[in-house]
This record gives sequence, C-alpha cells and structure tokens, in this order.
Amino acid sequence: MTTSEKPSRLGALHAIHVQSGATMIDVAGWQVVHGYADSEEESEAVTRSAGVCDISGRSVVNIKSVRLDDVLGERSPTIGSVHRDGDSLIARLTTEEALAIGPPSTVDSWKAGISPTGDPCRYITDVTSGLAGIKIVGPRAREVIASLTDLDLRENHTPNNSCAQAGFAQVHATLLRIDITNTTPSYELYVAREYGVYMWEVVLESLGPGAVVPFGDAALRRLQQQGQSG
Repeated sequence: MTTSEKPSRLGALHAIHVQSGATMIDVAGWQVVHGYADSEEESEAVTRSAGVCDISGRSVVNIKSVRLDDVLGERSPTIGSVHRDGDSLIARLTTEEALAIGPPSTVDSWKAGISPTGDPCRYITDVTSGLAGIKIVGPRAREVIASLTDLDLRENHTPNNSCAQAGFAQVHATLLRIDITNTTPSYELYVAREYGVYMWEVVLESLGPGAVVPFGDAALRRLQQQGQSG
C-alpha cells in the first residue's frame, strides 16, 4: 500500500476531540482543533469563566548546558521566568535547563534558532511528540490551576511570564503563565503524553459542570487578537 500524502501528526487528545464532535484542521502537519462550535461563542464563554484548549502541536525543545546563559544569549531569562519573542517562548526551568516553545512546525529539527553544536557544549532534544500541552484561559483560570496543585499561585510568586515545575492532580508537569491581557490570565500545562487525556478531563471537571469549556484554535486566535487590540 502506498500513499502520496504525508500522514498528519496526532496529539494525545486527538481521539477525544473527534468523539466530542470537534472540527479538525491541519496546521504545519499537525491535526489541531479548529473549534467545537462558533469561535465567537467559544471565546465569549471563555471570558465569562474559563476555557481549555489543546496546544499539543506546539514545538517543544529541551535545552541543557552547564553554561546555559551563553547558549541562549540575549534571550536567556532568569530561573522561573519566560522570555517571549512573538509566538515563541523560552522558559528557564533550572540553572542548566530550559524549554524552547514555538508554533507547530513540519521541521523535526526546529531548535528555536539555537545551534545544536558549538561551544559551550549543549544538548538539544525535540520533545514535542512526547508531551501533551493544555492551555487554560479566562477569569477563573487561576482557580482551575489552584484546584490541581499546592503551588503558590499568588501574583508575587507566579506572575505573568513565569514558569514552574510541580505536581498537578498527582502528575508532574511544567506550568507557564502567559497572560493574554492584563485582565485575562492564561496558563499552559505540559505533561507526559500518556497523561494528556487524564489531565484534560481533570481540568474540564475542576470547577464543576459547565464551568470550564473546551475551545479551539480559532477562538484562541480571536482572544489573542482582542488582547492585542485592547
């Protein structure tokens, strides 16, 4: 059997989205959720309470070096913080480790513009396919995260453009706080792929029936555009 089309890459949550009636589209070789309903309705629902969006297609690269500041250069953030450059992020986890996160890519060797070789020595690993990414947005987003972890989420401890590693619903995860606007908190959770469905369901149920709504890429882009114009 042969085919002329390159197969799409599927995230850990693909089956659950299809079963829920989501409209799927291809973005840079990944099948992502375009939406569950009208994007305007979805974005309005998110701004009333909280919403959850699957962002598993985003490229994630793990970078390690004993001289990480030299490897990252001007983009090197302090430990526990995130450097933002358009649609790309660098999250500094420890003295020697960071995550570079960018848009979905058809190029497996995406490295955020960081050379995989050179002095100082660095170890760069594409971990995109091994992770599930979940974005939680809305005025009650902090309540959602607080229901999953003992991590201190107060403004002076976990402000905008910060990151942390901790347990969430008994699963180790990396948390990024990347607000869309000053009044719309937004968090990103990255967990091992095998825990993706579990974490998705836990987040949806975290505040009770109907309080957290699933939304797609179209509604996310609408929210981001509203944040930029606001």
